[in-house]
Amino acid sequence: MIVETKMVGRRTPFERRPVELPDGPYTLEGLLAQLVQQEVAAYRERQERVGLLNILSADNLTAGAAAGKVAAAPQARAGKVDVQDATHVALRAFGDGLYYVFLDDMQIESLEQPLTLRPDSTLLLLRLTALAGG
Repeated sequence: MIVETKMVGRRTPFERRPVELPDGPYTLEGLLAQLVQQEVAAYRERQERVGLLNILSADNLTAGAAAGKVAAAPQARAGKVDVQDATHVALRAFGDGLYYVFLDDMQIESLEQPLTLRPDSTLLLLRLTALAGG
């Protein structure tokens, strides 16, 4: 499955990446929980590397320049993230309408809605931004 993320109002392109399908049956709540769990695991892995000497190769520099950020110096470790707390925040944000979810171009409006996922499915997480001064 492909997961795309986009923030409305930003000029940055969609972030697209393949994600392995979790074990079914699928609901939006279960799928979001699985995605949060994967993101927290990746975050923790990145935090383990913080503070280590990082030698930038030509490929690293090119990729960083294309992304708009080349990080050369070690950064400070951030706080710990709890998977359950992060999942709760993601589910509440969906309930509060802070982002929309589309599966294969169809909007998913309920966390309990059953989903039919295929290996070639595309999940779009579209984050909304508040208008300034509104």
